[in-house]
Amino acid sequence: MTLERVRREAEAVAAVLDATASGKIQLVRSPAHDFENERNPREDRKLATLLWLQAAALRVPAGPAAADRARALAGLGFAPLDALHLAFAEQAEAKWFLTTDDRLLNRARTHRGRF
Repeated sequence: MTLERVRREAEAVAAVLDATASGKIQLVRSPAHDFENERNPREDRKLATLLWLQAAALRVPAGPAAADRARALAGLGFAPLDALHLAFAEQAEAKWFLTTDDRLLNRARTHRGRF
């Protein structure tokens, strides 16, 4: 990953947080976010992530529908946690799904019509 890409991704995250703070967009929080953040070994990043998770306007609950959908997405080749994030985003009827994960993006492009 180049320094330029890291800079652009950091700027994008800052823009998303600014848009959230100004009310232009709403963040969705799911149990997948909480699980992933709890696994972060860096306390500073864990705290920073928790702060933006707490700003989420919508919390998506865990349930069998999301689990079933995540299993179906994993069957398409998505990593299990990525599949869970996607399933919760669908359950929330999110307008956008934001990621900087190239593998996830490429897999999603391959299966574009299934979302």
